[in-house]
Amino acid sequence: MTNTIHQKSIARSRQRGSALAIALIFLLLMTLLGVSAMRGSNMQERMAGNLRDRNMAFQSAEAALRAGETWLLGLANQQAADLNNPITDTVNPANWDGTAPVPTGTVPALDAQLADDPDFYVGPPSLRRVGIQLPPDFRRIYPVTARGEGASDVSVVVLQSTFEPPQ
Repeated sequence: MTNTIHQKSIARSRQRGSALAIALIFLLLMTLLGVSAMRGSNMQERMAGNLRDRNMAFQSAEAALRAGETWLLGLANQQAADLNNPITDTVNPANWDGTAPVPTGTVPALDAQLADDPDFYVGPPSLRRVGIQLPPDFRRIYPVTARGEGASDVSVVVLQSTFEPPQ
């Protein structure tokens, strides 16, 4: 009888030591899971911030692109209103000779969070033929390029469109 009691006490002492080791292993695993979750959460927060920054840059470039197209539209309306005295200013892209500065503009104070105000650049027109009839009909197509930055100067978006002012 004493022999069985002695064996039970030995078995209990072994169980207490193994329970401690298992508990420490579980604690280590839980710590690793927690650290991994924190790293993943931090990475997702960075990705969301970068996406927001890029979206702000895209929106500012889009606003500058529309401002450049509006500038061309205003120029076309001014020329249509004054057919006898066409604009001969060097800023007019229709008179651009390849050496004068390219017409540019800035969209001021879109958002205080932007790193810089977005800019647009209007290039010289190219003539595109419309239809196959004779005599040929040509239209002027202007390239408009816009550059916008987000909240940091690292996120930059450049957009380009071709614009045909109404005739």
